[in-house]
Amino acid sequence: MDIVAIFVSALMGLVAPAGVVLDSVAASSLRQQVVAADALVVRIDNVPNYQIINGRIDQARVAARGVYPRQLPDLRIAAIDLETDPVAVDLGMLQRGQLKLNAPAQAGLRLRLQADDINTFLASPQVQTWLDTLQFNLPGATERVQRRYGLANPTLEFLDGDRFRLVVDLEDRVLADTIPIVLETGVRVVNGHRLQLVQPRLEVEGAEFPSELVVSLAEGASQEFSLRRLEAFGLTTRVLALTVRENELDIAIFARLEPNSPFLQGSIPPPPP
Repeated sequence: MDIVAIFVSALMGLVAPAGVVLDSVAASSLRQQVVAADALVVRIDNVPNYQIINGRIDQARVAARGVYPRQLPDLRIAAIDLETDPVAVDLGMLQRGQLKLNAPAQAGLRLRLQADDINTFLASPQVQTWLDTLQFNLPGATERVQRRYGLANPTLEFLDGDRFRLVVDLEDRVLADTIPIVLETGVRVVNGHRLQLVQPRLEVEGAEFPSELVVSLAEGASQEFSLRRLEAFGLTTRVLALTVRENELDIAIFARLEPNSPFLQGSIPPPPP
């Protein structure tokens, strides 16, 4: 979701010496925030144009295709379309090279991700590093083998009916054995901030887990992973729509960035406990 913060921080490059807003300058500033992009177009609207002198931008629109964000250089986003509400910035701070919002910034964001790109990302060293940080035990495990198990080789498949199939290997580091795990589930957005697994099915080494246990685990995961955790950092995000079609995932998001958000300082803080 930090693509919104990336865009807002790029406003620092929008003011030319003559006080004129240049779309090409904005596009150049955004390109510095990505590793690569097949296409990137920015349009800045101000009526009248002199409003930029007071630090106001009526609307900014971004259309990008084939984008690799600098924070996630192995992830290709097939399409990004972003449109802001009016943005008010402190012009004096901008001229000193610092971004300060005079009011919250709001934007609508649409992302399109393709299955092949997601799986390329899942196979990256960055994702494996994340998986290696997970610590868990299977029932009956002792403290002596706390780090006995790990996850590797995740792959994702889009299915009909807005369903997904995730395959991952459970590695037993003591016995040097690998157990395949398959999770198939639908996804529903609850209150815009929480993803709920719909009719999940879990198989471990070909044997299906009892549905009651799977549903219980899914409900626990749904409560844990909520976009409301970002609100502690001044970023409110809500998923307006999530659709799977033709091996693509389409997500529409609303975002609101507060003036005191640490995202404006260019650092992404860890989630709160």
